[in-house]
Amino acid sequence: MELLTVSVVSFLLSFIFALGGIGGAILIVPVLNMLGVPFAHARAAGLFTNVISTSAGILNNLRNRRIDWKIAIPLTVSSTLMSPLGAYLSHILNPKWVGLLFSFLLFYIGVMLYIPKKVEHIKEEAPLWVTVSIGSLGGILSGLLGIGGGSVVSPLLMLYGLNPVKVISSVIFMVPFSSLTGFLTYLKLGMVDWKITLAAALPAFVAGYLGTHVAHNYLKPQQIKKILGVFYFLAGIKFLSKWL
Repeated sequence: MELLTVSVVSFLLSFIFALGGIGGAILIVPVLNMLGVPFAHARAAGLFTNVISTSAGILNNLRNRRIDWKIAIPLTVSSTLMSPLGAYLSHILNPKWVGLLFSFLLFYIGVMLYIPKKVEHIKEEAPLWVTVSIGSLGGILSGLLGIGGGSVVSPLLMLYGLNPVKVISSVIFMVPFSSLTGFLTYLKLGMVDWKITLAAALPAFVAGYLGTHVAHNYLKPQQIKKILGVFYFLAGIKFLSKWL
């Protein structure tokens, strides 16, 4: 496939998902795969793209002092440690089952983001066991599916009731670390196509910075959840049809 197509897809999806403080790999991976890129190469490209795109968002958040370190550090440590395990599992498991799991995850998150959650008030903090548990799950799925983990961690923290704006700022700090350890495992296993990877990653840096800026200056938390929910849901249906 043309590398220009890869770059355009990566830019658009990285921008959209930067609005929610996560990398665009959750959609970049299935879209590239549906366009003809081998699933393993698409997952590796998705992880590396997350490293680049979310690094831009982190710079924006650091400059504006938006990161809640009590949330960001436990998420980062737990997800980074567990991501290589997921990457090794991806080398062992049948690609069809990985694809079906990916499809279910997309669909489930998309639906859950649209289900109203009644809470007495928005939580500003989360217990350590919550952030470590969610971070570990995000890390395993990050390596297994090539998604960076933020696409799992972010909606789960929002469903827990944590302030969506605080979630966006803190989760994005986690993503490049868990993505990098997962990507290095894919590299060690010989599952990286550098042409595809770089074509996807370079435009994502600009898209990540712009998306983070727009999210914090022009969108409300509920708007962010609705936007992400639509894309998760549609991608889940489309990707599921590929693997059934």
